[in-house]
Amino acid sequence: MSKRKINISVESIMVILLMIVFAVSISVLIYQGSQTYKTILSDKETAENNRIAFSYINMKIKQNDTEGAIYIDHFPTILDDVLVISHHGQEKGLMTYIFFHEGALWECYTDGDLDLTISSKIIDIDGQLIFSKDDNKGQIIASLFKQPNDQNPTRMFATLRTH
Repeated sequence: MSKRKINISVESIMVILLMIVFAVSISVLIYQGSQTYKTILSDKETAENNRIAFSYINMKIKQNDTEGAIYIDHFPTILDDVLVISHHGQEKGLMTYIFFHEGALWECYTDGDLDLTISSKIIDIDGQLIFSKDDNKGQIIASLFKQPNDQNPTRMFATLRTH
């Protein structure tokens, strides 16, 4: 073979290898971009669901903030504490139980005790939601733990006007 044909063959092989490297790089870039996009969408949906849950809890507390109407209780069927709202006015005698169960925020609106069979799922939550009450400050605190040993949970404070 002549030297010129060998040079053309080597150049052709180098161009093909360069095109393969370029194609693989573009494929990796597209794959990484799609994975990042999915992660961003998932994180955004989780944050939105958490905001909706906190907003819902805050709205229910503010709507029913009367003396002694809002407290935290424990029920054997639910592992965590339950936010209990005793209604007044035309809804006197009715209770709203707001609680975290099986990865979601739930509500039970009834004239009796908390019953899972008549409860409504409000929204899925990523993590664990725990209710507590600070009697000194008159606040209901909803804490969202993303991990079991989360040292910095997301918290929502609802200050009661009547404490």
